[in-house]
Amino acid sequence: MPLRTLSVSIIMTILSLTFTTQEVSAKQAMEVNWKNGLQFSTPDGEIKIAIGGRLQVDYGFFSEKDDLDVEQDGFEMRRARLGVSGVIGGNIEFKTEYDFAGAKVAFKDSWVGLKDAGFLGRLHIGHQKEPMGLETLTSSKYIRFLERSFTSALTPSRNTGILSSHALGEENQGTFSIGYFKDADGSANSQEEDQSSVTSRVTYLPLYEHDGKKLLHLGASFSARDTSAGSVTYDSDSLAHLGEDIVSATVAADRADLFGVEAAWVQGSFSLQGELVTSSIDDDTEASAWYVQGSYFVTGESRPYKKTAGTFSSIKPLNNYGDNGKGAIELAVRMQEIDLDEMSAGENAEALSIGVNWHLNPNVRVKFNIIDASPDEASEYGNDVTCYVMRFEINF
Repeated sequence: MPLRTLSVSIIMTILSLTFTTQEVSAKQAMEVNWKNGLQFSTPDGEIKIAIGGRLQVDYGFFSEKDDLDVEQDGFEMRRARLGVSGVIGGNIEFKTEYDFAGAKVAFKDSWVGLKDAGFLGRLHIGHQKEPMGLETLTSSKYIRFLERSFTSALTPSRNTGILSSHALGEENQGTFSIGYFKDADGSANSQEEDQSSVTSRVTYLPLYEHDGKKLLHLGASFSARDTSAGSVTYDSDSLAHLGEDIVSATVAADRADLFGVEAAWVQGSFSLQGELVTSSIDDDTEASAWYVQGSYFVTGESRPYKKTAGTFSSIKPLNNYGDNGKGAIELAVRMQEIDLDEMSAGENAEALSIGVNWHLNPNVRVKFNIIDASPDEASEYGNDVTCYVMRFEINF
């Protein structure tokens, strides 16, 4: 869809919401408030509309071993999103979000659903994330580093399908999700007759105290996937999106089964998190990736946890940046490895990431990462690279 046409469409949608609000106001007043974003709602809560977006601007430069010059320094509009979400009639919910980064328009979350669909739990139909992986399911607004780890090369992200989600226990001590999906590109369309996947995730909180300031999260996920075009491809950059792929492998295959385990521990200002993901391709080829990360808030904050989703959410500084505060300052370190050697000899890599995050308020952050990535010398990339990347971001 042309950028100009889509932009006009979104503007008209927002204007129509405005006119609808004016028409309804004669019957029931609409309340407007700001809760980390612009929200409209009726007093009875039957209608809720939120307008949101995010802008992430990156600058990166690279230092390569042996003075090679594969990578290029520069700026990037990493994400530029605009979306609308809400509830209509109390039980019907929706979300539609577009990403304009790189002058290309792509669907992100774009679904409709029921908050309560009986034995099906919470039901979403449309373009959405498959339920696999703590890091993948945590929004890019709330992850500790600029980019997700090597495990994201194996785990599926957004595809089009139907998802059923359940909160477990009277106090939401766990979650269970299962969905059926078809691989889809940024248009959210799919017509691959022979391709499909079933993906499921379960999480549990054996420990949850002091409103989440002390918790232990455990989870596991599985995805059975028929392949698209008769092959499986995994690749990853140096964990700096501006960089080139440092590992890449493709094998002919009809099926891939993914299995993942995840754990996270929060103790006040300190948190520890890790995942392992494996892929069994046609039962005779294996690929894997893992990471372990830790973070610490110098200013005393704690990572908030969303029990109904089994993921982490937005940091709220104890004192926002301004006359009387300096925001939240977070230090983070992550080790990770990816092994595609059985798919293609030498295609494996390890990396160390160090991060400093400055949360000025719940909506604005500045992040700086240093990533030392070391692909195998036998890989096609075959060269160590150090990445220095800074991000300025705002979301609402």
